[in-house]
Amino acid sequence: MTYEESILYINSLLKFGIQPGLDRIKKLLNYLGNPQNDLKIIHVAGTNGKGSTCAYISSILKCAGLKTGLFISPFIIDFRERMQINGKMIPKKVFAQLVEYVVPFVKEMQNDGECITEFELITAIAFMWFKKENPDIVVLEVGLGGRLDATNVINDPLVSVITSVSYDHRNVLGETIEEIAKEKGGILKQNGKVVLYPCQPREVISVVKNIAQKLNNRIIIPKLDDVTNVISNFKGTRFNYKNEEFYIRLLGKHQVNNAITAIVGVEQLTCLGYNIHVDDIRRGLWETSFPARFEVLSQEPLIIIDGAHNQGGAAVLADSIKLYLRGMKIVAITGMLKDKDISKVINIVGPLLSEFILTHPDNKRAMSEHDLQKIVLEVNPCCTISRDVNDAVKLAFEKSNDNTAILVFGSLYLCSQVRPLIKNYKYR
Repeated sequence: MTYEESILYINSLLKFGIQPGLDRIKKLLNYLGNPQNDLKIIHVAGTNGKGSTCAYISSILKCAGLKTGLFISPFIIDFRERMQINGKMIPKKVFAQLVEYVVPFVKEMQNDGECITEFELITAIAFMWFKKENPDIVVLEVGLGGRLDATNVINDPLVSVITSVSYDHRNVLGETIEEIAKEKGGILKQNGKVVLYPCQPREVISVVKNIAQKLNNRIIIPKLDDVTNVISNFKGTRFNYKNEEFYIRLLGKHQVNNAITAIVGVEQLTCLGYNIHVDDIRRGLWETSFPARFEVLSQEPLIIIDGAHNQGGAAVLADSIKLYLRGMKIVAITGMLKDKDISKVINIVGPLLSEFILTHPDNKRAMSEHDLQKIVLEVNPCCTISRDVNDAVKLAFEKSNDNTAILVFGSLYLCSQVRPLIKNYKYR
């Protein structure tokens, strides 16, 4: 099997959609010798910020000299971003070999009426690769929710981390913030440690504390009072935490909160005997990069892409617009998936934008640009449709001038499409 064939096979499983539950992944991993049981893991759940927090943690651990695995989703540039060791993606040949090895087991399960989903297969392959490479620690990002997510087959993580919790995937995780928090808290294991992002609704804190108490977990919440002297611009953010000075490249006030969540998560490892110094943390934070999180692709013209696609993500995007783009004309290229809370996102971000160019992300769950227009027009009358993403990018450049920011948001799938187009676009 070639790498291209392996990707086609994995994509063929997308037709099975999202099917929460652990029985299928447990059975598949049992066929494969349960590779996850041989790994030391930091498990990270949350609605927003979990990817950035995983990136911070893995960068710090790498700078501390630890061989560090990273499992994240979705990808932005290359499918293999989903599984990395010390910042290097799984080799194409190795990936194809692992897929080829697993396929017979997947087909056997299908013959028994058990259909493995795309994410379950990717998770199993990542566990196999990590076991083969034997990293010191794996930073493991939850795909969706937590309690019934395919990653939640692990036993006794070194640390559990829960980032910002807000409304998303209500059809799967529940209609209330308490129900969603309960699903996220489902990653906690008996006698463990959990680090909770500091800016949470009271209901989330209450639910997670209750779960932690029942499972005899120590819960640690970073103190916002320990953060001082925050200075931010397009070059990055400087801040002090517990009288130590740190710098991060990822933009937005919320990234400071993600960073201190990562710091506290890593600090728990020192209690377990890992040798991690403040200089490792400082360097690791500064070296962290993560695409499509208020990412500046160009300064002239100013082009920013952000994967905000739910209520919480929209709120932090709005804060970043107010902080960095005040007084500018903002042309937004937007496309969203129909299973998201689109009205909430548009109502939060829409009034801050000069005009919209609506397009169609390459995903079967995408909302039509005409249906999206009906929602946008309730908030902002300046709205153009351009179904082809490439044409949308060209139109955005045509509408820009010296005081214009081009903002791409609404879906990580859209960002994945637009990012290479903008990188290759001859706008100078």
